[in-house]
Parts: sequence; structure tokens; C-alpha cells
Amino acid sequence: MPARRIPAPGVIVLLWAAVYLPRLLAGFTLPARDIGATHIPWRQVWADQLRAGDLPLWDPASNQGRPLLANPNAMAAYPGTLLFLLTDPESAAAWHLALHHLLLLAGCYLLARRSGAEKGPSLVAAAVAATTGVAWSVGTFLNSQAALAWAPFALAAVLPSPDDPRGACRRGLLAGVPIGLAFLAGEPITAALAGLGVVVVVVFGWASYRPRGMGLAALAALGIAAPVLLPLLAVYPDTIRGALGTAPGALAADALAPRRWLELLLPGVLGAPLGDVNSGFWAARSFPWQRYYPTIFLGSLPLLLVPFARGRAMRPFWLLVAIGVGGSVALGIPPFARAVERLPLAGNLRFGVKVLQLAMLALVPLLAAGYAAFSERWRASGRRAATGACAVVVVLAPLVASGPLLRSALGRIYPTSAVELAEVQESALRRAALTDLGALAAPLATVALAGPSAPLVAIVGFGANAVAARDVRLWDRSARWSEPPEAWRAVPDGAPIAVFLPADGVPRLSRRAAIERFADLRSVLVPSYATRWGTAYVLARGPDGLEPLRQELLAAAAAALPIDERARVARALGAAAVIAERPVTGWDARDVGGAWISLAPEPAPAVYLATRALPAEGFPATVQALASEAFRPGQDAVIEGRGGAEELAGGVLEVLAGPAHRRRFEVDCGGSALLVVQQSAIGAWRAAVDGQAVPTQVVNGAMVGIRVPGGRHRVELSYDSRPLQAGITLALLAIAAVLLSLVAVPSPGPQGPTDASARSFPARAPRT
Repeated sequence: MPARRIPAPGVIVLLWAAVYLPRLLAGFTLPARDIGATHIPWRQVWADQLRAGDLPLWDPASNQGRPLLANPNAMAAYPGTLLFLLTDPESAAAWHLALHHLLLLAGCYLLARRSGAEKGPSLVAAAVAATTGVAWSVGTFLNSQAALAWAPFALAAVLPSPDDPRGACRRGLLAGVPIGLAFLAGEPITAALAGLGVVVVVVFGWASYRPRGMGLAALAALGIAAPVLLPLLAVYPDTIRGALGTAPGALAADALAPRRWLELLLPGVLGAPLGDVNSGFWAARSFPWQRYYPTIFLGSLPLLLVPFARGRAMRPFWLLVAIGVGGSVALGIPPFARAVERLPLAGNLRFGVKVLQLAMLALVPLLAAGYAAFSERWRASGRRAATGACAVVVVLAPLVASGPLLRSALGRIYPTSAVELAEVQESALRRAALTDLGALAAPLATVALAGPSAPLVAIVGFGANAVAARDVRLWDRSARWSEPPEAWRAVPDGAPIAVFLPADGVPRLSRRAAIERFADLRSVLVPSYATRWGTAYVLARGPDGLEPLRQELLAAAAAALPIDERARVARALGAAAVIAERPVTGWDARDVGGAWISLAPEPAPAVYLATRALPAEGFPATVQALASEAFRPGQDAVIEGRGGAEELAGGVLEVLAGPAHRRRFEVDCGGSALLVVQQSAIGAWRAAVDGQAVPTQVVNGAMVGIRVPGGRHRVELSYDSRPLQAGITLALLAIAAVLLSLVAVPSPGPQGPTDASARSFPARAPRT
């Protein structure tokens, strides 16, 4: 079937299929970055609990236990996570990423159509905007990509301007649903940016009825998000971010700073975007923090077409571009970022480059309108513009591809990376530069030679952007990542572990490809890979700031100890093995992949009755007590306070079967006893002895302790589910309100029964 006969949505599906289906059907996954390290493990815990018929409220394996559903990053209440019940987590992750990129493409197409564009311009806009660097970059996180995929639907819902108050209410409710879904998808900042985009479009694009529509959008978004939002708010004060905020400078850690401007056009010359100094990204030392978005490639078509997008209807989107680009540039200036961090709630934000999402969303209607106007002016000035832009790229090609000239220019731009740049082979540098230039020139040459044929321009633009982001999609076989590494096999089955290897201290087994950087981390179970196979971590830190506060502070205090003492702390908290740079003195140890795995003698059990309580004040004193050779794992417990040791009655303990969020124990003791449950102590835990509520206390620095009187008793430790129940109620009310707004028959407004006469956005793209 000729391309011209394929409907525009069909072209989008075919382009998507060409990129994803060959790899998906061949059994490949995308395991780089957090996807393999935390996203897959967390979702495996979630899937295991659901298959057992349990509520996914608590993850007992990560960070000595942490909230699961209350953590947006875990996506425990997001409908798309159901994929992880259908297949192995590696395949589910790959399909999740692929299907949400298709959803993003569809949302961009809908947004373009709702902004007034015809099918051809909408096809070009979706194919190009949804494959820029931002779109590919969010694909390295399950949550970020899923959240962004819903954002264009929110903007589309408020276009065009409604005719009457009832229409405004309906638009607001419909806009709130994808914003709420973006929050459930795990990226609150993206949800907030989508909300900001809706506000800008409503305020600067609607003819009237603004407050009511925006208010209902906010209520609908909060209602849909409530099943996660309310549990999150309940535990937030007990998290490291809720209590202490983010590290200073986190907002400016990655933004559109000058060092990133080159990537807008030439993303490949700096090396592998997901690599480090040892795996292909030679400019790494010029970036003081990590790059949250590994590529921000823009492409040539936006530069060619967007200047043609003029007229009043495009003003809201130009404003969004200004906010997105200007905000990201400004947040790359450390003094400005520090000033913003002092604003209420802003101290919890990281990575100013996220604001570029607004610019990417605004590109959609701007590209559609620009392409329509460009097509109409093709004979007058369009061909000259395309030919001239293509000629500029062709003229620059010999200069950029010249090894000495390019190396000299890059050395001046990134002086701190001069040593690494000198090690890059000239052929590799030239190949990267020519590939980048080809990605710029191909769409321009297509337009200059073939004219404004929407399907052809969309296909070439999509392909060029996919080539420009070629090294962001790190495919590897699912089977390789589903099998546990040798280090995991060296640990007793199901036993907790402690890993003391920092990410930058992991032995490098291969320097050939960026994917091996993550494979090397996984080979020694850094940071949380083993959770995928049911192994719990002790004294683990990070990664998202929503880990329990006391556990994080305890791990930080223990990190200052010598390796042998730190290992004893881990053993006291239940670790059966320690992975470190050297063996622990006196423990059985073996070398696995350049790291040492030391097996702990007689580690403390996950639950025990303490026979002695040792008072200590503060985390330094607590870790010293836990690290002492006199500390008896499984018998002693460190409690907060002063004074001497407190002798406690021992007894018989039986751990009853049950879900992770509701623990039950049978205790038979001869006197007052202290039950120690080695799970992170947060305010959401509720304890009861024989059905009567009793207080919990913090033991061993960050764990849960319950005082039990003498005799035989049933002890319960349950995670508070009331915020979830309230959240589900609000979500059902929000869904009901949206459904009622869809089925209700609107009464004709003063302008007539349709909204055609009150549109502020034209049915066709504006002419200049």
C-alpha cells in the first residue's frame, strides 16, 4: 500500500514498530540505568505480592524495608504496571517502554489535531516532537516516560476554547485525568509540568470560564492521584527528602547549562550518552554531576518549521517554549538554582533539565502550525529556507568532520576532559560527527528535494531523530539479565546482604560498551539488583530520597567505619554476607568478579526476642554499639537512651505466615520482653498485643521494637492502610465525576448548540 494511502495514525504505528518490534520479538530488553537497578526489582516485589493476594504497601527487601505503594517511583497503583504480571520483568519493562512511547506519539498527534492542524501537519509534528532527545531520554526511566506520555493528552483536553461553562467544566475534568495518571506513573514533577501547561493554555487561549475549568482540572488530577498521593503524604515526613530535602545543588545538577548546548545539534561527538569515562563518554569530567537526560538532541526540522508558526493561537505554546527553555537554562546557573531551592517545596526538586518537557510538548502544535504555513509558502520561500538550511549543514560537514579542527574545538569547549578527548580515536570522532550531521541534513534534504510531503517528511524526521539517539537505546537480551550473576549464587538462598562497594568503585570487567557499565554493576549486585531474585539489602542507601530517614542516616553513619566494624553492624541487622573491596577479617570469603564476598558467622535473624537492651544516644553511638565485638547478634538490641544494659526475659518466638505489611508473631516469654523486627521504623507501623494497641520504639538505630509483657501473646505489626482507603475513595469519586461529565447532555449556550463560534484556536493552522 502506498504511503500516501496509509492513514496518519497508521504511519505513526509503522514507524514505532520499525524501531521496537524487531528487538521486542527477538527477546531483548532495555536494562540500563535505574530500569535494571531499581525499577525491575521493585516491580518484581510488587508482582510477587499481588500474585500472593496481598496489597503492595511495603517492600521488605529494599533499604531494610521501605514504602512501596506510597513511593510514586514504584508505580504500584499505575495501571500500566499490570504488564509485570503477564511476563518476566525484563520483557515487561521493554514492552512498557515501547508501548508508552507509542502512547506519547499518539498523544502528540491528538494534541496537534486539537490545536487546529490537519492530519498531515499533525503527523509531522508527532513524529518529530516525540522523537527529540527529551523523548528518548525519558525512555531510560519507566516512570518518567510513562508520566510524559500522558502530558500531551492533558493539553489536548483543553483545546480548543470551550463555548459555555459546562464545556469548560468538562474540559477541566478531562484534563485532570491524564495529569493524575502522570502522577500515578511515578513522576510528580512531570505531572506538575503538565498541569502548568494546562494553566498556560487556559489562561492565554480560552475566551472565558477560566477559574472553573482550572479548578476542576486540579480536583480531578488530585482525585486520580489520591491512591498514591495520600499514602505518600502520610509517610513523607519519615523519608530523607521529606525531612532533609535534597542535596544542595541538586536542582542545578543537570540543566540546559552551556556545556550541554552542543548536544542540541551534535549529540554523538561527546561519546556514548549512557557511558562514563571508562565506557565511551569522554566528556564526563566536564559534567560535575550526572546527566539526568542523556541526550537533548533537537534536530533540524524544528529549527526550519517552528519559525513559521505565528498568530495569536500559537502564543500559549511560544510561552511554554520560553518557560521550558528559559527555565532550564536559568536553573543551570548555580546562584539562580540556589535561590529557587530556597522557595517553598522547591528544595525537594532535582534536575532542572526536566523543565525542557514543557518545550517538547509545545513543539507539537508549533511544528504542526509551522509545517502547514511552510507548505503554503513552499513556492514563495519554503524551498529557499529548506535548501539554505541544508546547504549550511553540508558546508559545515568538512569542518566538523575534520579530526584536528573538531578535536581542537572540543578541547576548548571541554577543557577539563582534554585527557580523555586525546584518547578518542580520530576515526571514531569523525564517524560520530558525520552521523550527527547526517541526522541534521537528511530531513532538510528531503524537504528541499521532495517538497512538503507530510508522510515522507515524518518518516525521514522520525528516522533521523532515532539515529541521533541511537546510543540511548541500550538493548540487550532479556535472558542475560533475568539470570542472577555469580555473586548472588555465592550467598545463601534468600539471605540478606550488605554491599559496601560504591558505584564508582565497582571493578570494571569490560570497557567496550556502555551497556557493560551496568552489567558490571549488576555482577556485584550494586546497588539493588538482587532484590529482583528476592534478596534483601541491609545498610543500603538511596536512590530516590524516599527511603526511610532513620535507615538512611544509620547507613550513612556506618559508612564512616572501617570495613570490619561496618560488617559487624550489617551482621547485627541481619546481613548474612558482605560484598566489599576486600574480605572481612575472620569471615569466610571468596573473590567474585574482582569483589570479595564475605559470609557472616551467625547473623541476627530478621525477627528475634532480645535478651539485653543496650542504651545509646545518637547514630554514632548506636553504630559503635552495633559494631562492637561484644554485641551479640540476635540477642542484643540497641535502644535510645542513657544508662546501663537492661536484662530482658527470653522466650519462644514463632513467626506466623502473612503479608509484608501485616506481620504476626506468637510470643511466649517468662517476663517483660523486647520483640525486634528488623524493618525500617516509620510512623506508618501500628503494633498490637492481643488486639490492644501498643507503641513501637526504635531499636538498632532504625528498626522496629515492641515491648511484650510476660506470658503467651499474639503480637501484630501492621502498616497503616487508611490513607490508601481514603485515596481509593477519592479516585472513585473523581472517575464518577468525569464519567458523568461525558454522558451529561450540555445545554446550548448563548452562542448556539456547538462550540464552533467561540473557538480561539482555528480549525486550520494559522497563516502568516
